[in-house]
Amino acid sequence: MGETRPLPLFQIPEAPRYRLERAPLVQALAQVRYPLIARLETMSGIAPLQESLREAFPYMEQQRVQEVSLVIGPAGPAGGASAASVTWNLTNDDETLIVIGAGSATLSAGASYTTVEPFAEDFERMLQALRSVGVLRCERLGVRYLSICSSLPGEDRSWRRWFKPELLGWSGTETIVEGTLEASINQVVLRQSPTGDLAELPAEVQATVRHGVVMPGTEVPGIPPLHVSDDSYLLDLDVYMTGHQPFELVKILDQFKMFHTQIDRFFHWTLTTEGAEHFGITQ
Repeated sequence: MGETRPLPLFQIPEAPRYRLERAPLVQALAQVRYPLIARLETMSGIAPLQESLREAFPYMEQQRVQEVSLVIGPAGPAGGASAASVTWNLTNDDETLIVIGAGSATLSAGASYTTVEPFAEDFERMLQALRSVGVLRCERLGVRYLSICSSLPGEDRSWRRWFKPELLGWSGTETIVEGTLEASINQVVLRQSPTGDLAELPAEVQATVRHGVVMPGTEVPGIPPLHVSDDSYLLDLDVYMTGHQPFELVKILDQFKMFHTQIDRFFHWTLTTEGAEHFGITQ
């Protein structure tokens, strides 16, 4: 165990650098939002950005999303305007995904994720491409890691042995009769002002930690959405900051690394000794 010291979001022991041989991570996301650039919804507008990314992300597909606006009044909901927004999916042979829209860009890695370094390199490529087409301001930065931990066959709530009781709460105790737990999702929202280690940030940092039991057939929101196939324990760690700042690559990458560090340390803290063995932790 490392020395306990206050961190920007979590007062937990520092984690050593580690890897998981059998990581439960199913999706890692890094997203930036920026003021709307209408031309990014057109083929001619996206072409320069595609060219910037084509070596690493050679395949592109257009997606149209229908958006319906409802007007709420005394008589109840009334039909409103309907409009289609356009996004562009850029992928590679590893199935890492970049989704570009008029006001946001998201990097998503699933099975292709190995360590944070290649993921950070892809994030930097995405930022460089956005800067090259005239993105001048970042309005929101978010980093999100989703893990789905399937129970072992024939064992009720085997995840109880992998995660600390402080995380699981009473749903991980013998209070619940074996085989009766259908779902239990908890959400904790944290907020930290830009002081101390965060003093140079343009806005407060927030984190949303969602965790609990999910059943087969559950759809977990993601990019793309995730489908749960077994009784599982979900750990969804989301660190983000909403506030205007210049689109400066070095600063945004430093903030990405800071947010990832919070997620990395929190996940390490959640594990029991048996959990560390189950997921194959190495240093």
